[in-house]
Amino acid sequence: MSRRDFMKAIGVAGAGIAAAGAAAPVFHDLDEMAAAGSGYRRPWWAKTTETPTTEIDWQNMKKFSEGNTMRGKGTEYLLTYIDKAEQDRRAAAKTEAVKAHKAAKDPGYTARDYAFSGNASRGLTSNGFENWKTASTPEKLGLPKWEGTPEENASVVRSFLRFNGMLSIGFTRLETDTTMKLMYEYGPNNKEKYTFADVDAPSYVSGKEQVYPNKCKWVITVVNQESQELWKRNPYPLQVQIRYPRAQWIQEQFQGFMTSLGYYALSEGGNGTGIAPAFGVMSGLGEMGRMNRMITPEWGPTVGIFRYVTDLPLPDDKPIDAGFLEFCKTCKKCAEACIEGAHSFDKEPSWEVSGPWNNPGHKAWFEDSRKCRAYQSLPDSCNAGTCLAVCTFTKYEKAGIHNVVKSVASTTPMFNAFFRQMDDFMGYGLKDPASFWDICPPIYGVENTVGYDY
Repeated sequence: MSRRDFMKAIGVAGAGIAAAGAAAPVFHDLDEMAAAGSGYRRPWWAKTTETPTTEIDWQNMKKFSEGNTMRGKGTEYLLTYIDKAEQDRRAAAKTEAVKAHKAAKDPGYTARDYAFSGNASRGLTSNGFENWKTASTPEKLGLPKWEGTPEENASVVRSFLRFNGMLSIGFTRLETDTTMKLMYEYGPNNKEKYTFADVDAPSYVSGKEQVYPNKCKWVITVVNQESQELWKRNPYPLQVQIRYPRAQWIQEQFQGFMTSLGYYALSEGGNGTGIAPAFGVMSGLGEMGRMNRMITPEWGPTVGIFRYVTDLPLPDDKPIDAGFLEFCKTCKKCAEACIEGAHSFDKEPSWEVSGPWNNPGHKAWFEDSRKCRAYQSLPDSCNAGTCLAVCTFTKYEKAGIHNVVKSVASTTPMFNAFFRQMDDFMGYGLKDPASFWDICPPIYGVENTVGYDY
């Protein structure tokens, strides 16, 4: 099929949008459009719902501990898949392969590639649960604390975070029988217990406990940058995970900002605090997909998700249905890209978890994290990103046709298989690392004006 034929087919598919009962906002003049309000907007085809597309059994869901993920027990879990001898064999083969690439000056292994990746995080300091203590309070500034409506507070928070580089922001109220279960019971080292108590101020005892005041009833969830251009150069050194250093930098600023308003923004940074994709889904930032990661309407799955617990009154955002989970039933592109077989090929998600590194109580395509880790240890294979790089939704918003595809997919699933085929035909996916140096990447590595009215 030619690109012309593809565009014709999209035109036919677009006709199905109205038939599916969804319509884009209609404005009769500029005054009417302006009266609709400004600020951050989700795409019109990402429909707000009362419950997420991922089914949840709150009654059977229990708090999970971050230390029980593959990050916390990687070696222990991996030994149940490949033995120590095989791990050593793969590590040695990978080391030799990298040496050979360097010696041959292969694309992706040159000095400029290592210079780029090796200096992406320089100059940063580590975050801490109590970093808020170093900022000026309203009392120190000689001012009353900021007080606004939940909607005004949301606007203040979004403005600061967007200004400093975050992409999209959502809010979730912590409720005892539901969303509170998404907070971790123990942190990354499985030593510090996360506790909510009737106290006025948070406290931290290293290796023992992290205490949140009960008045901290809201979680601010943010989507952070991850450059699609870098991830499509997987598994070369250029595939830097920039979400962590940028989140580290922004956290220091945001905790200070919230302290100066008169409120807390509690987070230990990185992968602590609570289950990132779960809070992202509950606050309407995206949907879970086949790779068991959140897919956003604007940036696909190549994002980082970070959380702050606060006592600033905020709205309770709703989940969305953008058609991603339904699309994943047909696509399976991420599963095909993983030669170790870490992702499920089943048509439907399941309640049955694949191992103790997964949290039960929700229906998902649970990945086998052991295989994911093992795949990364092979020479020239994966750097924790092949599945995300090849995802059909790992696209920039700059090309209008991608928005057309996503809007049609959200309302007319009958075209999903066709879209998957065209994604292959157009040659999307992994790229030659040498080509990175011939493009002019967007500022911050991402298109960060998406979602705002100007």
